[in-house]
Amino acid sequence: MSDAPLLVFGPRSLTYDFGPSHPLTPRRFGPGIDLLRALGAEPGLAPEPATDDELLLCHTARYLAIVKRFSELDQEPWSEAEAGIGPGDDPPFPGMHEAGAAVAGGSLRAIEAILRGDVEHAFHPGGGLHHAMPGRASGFCIYDDPAIAIARARQAGKRVLYVDLDVHHGDGVEAIHADDPGVLTVSFHESGRYLFPGTGFVSEVGVGEAAASIVNVPLEPETGEEAWLAAVSTIVPELAAAFAPDVIVSQHGCDTHAWDPLAHLLVTTTAMGAAARLVDELAHRWAGGSWLATGGGGYGVYRVVPRAWAHVWLAGAHRDAPGRLPDTWRERWAGESVRFGDPSLPETLDDAPNAGLPMRPSQAAAEAQSLETAELARRLAVPRLIREAVDRGWWSPIKESEPGRAGSSRRGAAAPDAASTIVDRPDRAMFDRLEFAPRLVAALDPGSLREILDPSRLEMTIAVEGTRVVGLVASATAAEGAPTPRSILAVGVAPEARRRGLATELLTRHVASFEHGTAWSATVTGAERDTVEPFGRTVRASIAGRLLERTGFDVQAAGGPLGRADPEAIEATRG
Repeated sequence: MSDAPLLVFGPRSLTYDFGPSHPLTPRRFGPGIDLLRALGAEPGLAPEPATDDELLLCHTARYLAIVKRFSELDQEPWSEAEAGIGPGDDPPFPGMHEAGAAVAGGSLRAIEAILRGDVEHAFHPGGGLHHAMPGRASGFCIYDDPAIAIARARQAGKRVLYVDLDVHHGDGVEAIHADDPGVLTVSFHESGRYLFPGTGFVSEVGVGEAAASIVNVPLEPETGEEAWLAAVSTIVPELAAAFAPDVIVSQHGCDTHAWDPLAHLLVTTTAMGAAARLVDELAHRWAGGSWLATGGGGYGVYRVVPRAWAHVWLAGAHRDAPGRLPDTWRERWAGESVRFGDPSLPETLDDAPNAGLPMRPSQAAAEAQSLETAELARRLAVPRLIREAVDRGWWSPIKESEPGRAGSSRRGAAAPDAASTIVDRPDRAMFDRLEFAPRLVAALDPGSLREILDPSRLEMTIAVEGTRVVGLVASATAAEGAPTPRSILAVGVAPEARRRGLATELLTRHVASFEHGTAWSATVTGAERDTVEPFGRTVRASIAGRLLERTGFDVQAAGGPLGRADPEAIEATRG
């Protein structure tokens, strides 16, 4: 297996061309691939068109027929628009079907190489066409190659985390996989209030069994590198821990850059590189190293795109980023850069802090608002126990579990009618003798759960069958300044022990083990779910509400921004 990512590029990459005045130009491959070669990369997979059957994984037969008709050489270029193809973002061009199918084919063959175990990582800079919908083109995108690659991984039974870092909402990938709880999509983008496609608000979280498998973090214009990277670095690792993907697919559109002409964020290549290295780290921590990275948007053809692509490839190759760009590369592309409006090429791979811009009050205000939005998205998507463990410094979703403390998750399920022993406040010695059943809290692995559930910092009531913990309730003193002194952090029952009333018994015992009159609080959002076999969102909310009511809690619909974003979120108090 090669240590370097499989680089996807070939002659057909240049054929995806909407014309000389279009922002998404194949000119970017010249300086982009040349810089990658200067850093040691060499293309290893030349894209060829995906078959119709492969495109039908995510697109309709009628749409394929429309694209093929617009691809004909004698097609009238000013004919009436159809299915999103026409004057504007997606003008027709001869061979459009074959060119779009080749982009899809590149991502398909790359994910197949990962699934076969030929490579751990692959990078398809010409991919990332994330706006295409099942039956229409959108936003420079004819066929949705990330969605098709994800569909192929799902055919192989793999759970997929999709991370979209483009400045535009990853609406096509989200829509195509919206009903599948085995795909978790997270998109960080400029708010749809200001930018195409006008979607991707924090309240768009999915419905039914797939509720909370969609995560959107819309950012305010002028949000810069620090706030952007803080949001990505907080939410994505926690989602990976809660979801336990088999494969990560990412989209690294660099139109978030401060110099990009089509949007209004102020991100730097420095932050883009840090984000790419984070995704690589998470792929190794949670997905066995399986990672397909795609390019996406980015319209600073000479000053931004090559450097952003270089950062993604270097992250996957586990190589340090050079301080300076090669002089030979700068000399080769300086003249063309000037001809197309970029007066000078940067000398370094990274940017100056804040892209060399002064921090204005408007940027500070935008970043504060963006971080508030990111925290709301986090509350909607990340289980409470994981958030508290990170915020209180108990555990990190990036670091490996402590050696020798991972516990086992391979034992067979307990018998359905096995008797459970309820234990209040187990100590560390007992914990060290026990193992944790899988899926007590989301898909969090037993080793991480053991690290979080330290009896010295929180209180628990557990259900034990043999040497196996099959149920738990955990609580801790609320954060300083909170209105109630004790918060429920988790109620979890392993799949084999459910539907026996164990959660009610555990919560009742746990509350009763504290002094009479102790005040309690609990908040339940769509994040509190079994990510492998979730119930529908309404059913989940009903189960949580009934459980809390049976143990004496006063249950109400959540208020404020949380309630507006998730109308089925509940807040409960007792005492």
